[in-house]
Amino acid sequence: MKKHLLFPAFLVLLVTIQVSAQDSTAVTSPPANEIISYSGGYGHFFTGPAWANPKDLIDHLGSPEVMGSSFKWNNSGFTVGADGYAELHRLLVGFGAFGMTVSDMEADSGTVRFAHGGGLVRAGYAIFQKPKYFLSLIAGFGGGITYVGIDNTSESPIYFSSTEPIAPGMDKEYYRAYLMYDLTLGNKFIATKVYPNSRRFGGFMVGLDLGATFGFPIDIWRDDNSSVTGIPSPGTIISPFIRLTVGGGGFRKQVINSR
Repeated sequence: MKKHLLFPAFLVLLVTIQVSAQDSTAVTSPPANEIISYSGGYGHFFTGPAWANPKDLIDHLGSPEVMGSSFKWNNSGFTVGADGYAELHRLLVGFGAFGMTVSDMEADSGTVRFAHGGGLVRAGYAIFQKPKYFLSLIAGFGGGITYVGIDNTSESPIYFSSTEPIAPGMDKEYYRAYLMYDLTLGNKFIATKVYPNSRRFGGFMVGLDLGATFGFPIDIWRDDNSSVTGIPSPGTIISPFIRLTVGGGGFRKQVINSR
C-alpha cells in the first residue's frame, strides 16, 4: 500500500511558475467599490493526522473466530497525498489522491494492518479570497481501496474468511474497492511577498485543511490472486482528517464589474 501513497506527486506539477511580483502589468489598486475576482492555479503535498472507525470491519476482526477479544482497534493514523487545482473566477476544479494508514494492531493470535486510499475529482469555490489568503470549500468524488493484512502468529487458524482460513504462520492480504466522497474546508496562505499593486502574484504556499472522507464498499473482497468469499462487508468508512499542505501557485487579480 505504501508504494501507492505518493503516486499523485506528479499533480504538483500543476503548481504554476511563480509570477514575479514586479510584473510589468502592475497597476494602481482598484477603487474599493469594484468587484475583484481571481484566477490561476495551485498545487500541494499534504500530510497530517486522520481517523477511521469502520464498525462492521472492527466487529468482524474482534469476533472469537478471527482475532478474538484481545484485539483492539486503533482509530488514529496519518494521511499523505497531493492535490492540484485550477481556479477561474473563484471556481476551483482539480484532482487529488491520498493514502491513510494506522499503526499495526496486535492481538494474541497475530497482527492486523489497515490502510485505505484513492483518487478523487474535486470541485469547489473560494468563499473568501485576498492576495495573501483564501478560504475554500471543496467536494470530491472518486474511488479507491481498503486494505487489511493479517499475520497469524498463533497455532490456530484465523477465519477472517469463513471459507479460506489463514493458517498458522501465514501472512495474508485482502483488498476491497470503495466509492469515495470527501468534503474539505481549505485555508491557504501565500508566504511569498505579494505587492498590493500587482495584478499577478504567487509563490510558496502553506495551508491547513479540515475535512472528512466517506467510503462506501463495492465489489467483493480480493487477495493477491483472486476474489475471496466468506468475508462480511467492511461497512462504511468515515475518516476525518487535518492536513498540513505545502506547495505553491500563481494567480491573477481581475476587476470583473463595478457596483
